[in-house]
Amino acid sequence: MNTVMYVLLAAGLVLFGGSTLAAFYWAASTGQFRNLEEGSKSIFDDEEPVGTATDAFADKRADRPLQRPGATKRTI
Repeated sequence: MNTVMYVLLAAGLVLFGGSTLAAFYWAASTGQFRNLEEGSKSIFDDEEPVGTATDAFADKRADRPLQRPGATKRTI
């Protein structure tokens, strides 16, 4: 029984490693790693400029205001 478990564990590790390499190859060949800087900035809009924190966790008190003065409050 122990031998079967080791074989299954080894097969699972090989399958996981192979799928990881396949995912990395796909990402590299389709250009997912090009221009990482622009992708990191795409989550911000005009009301939340890059580098300005305008939110905080609900259970933590923010060190700075949650919104910039004069910004309109948006609802989701």
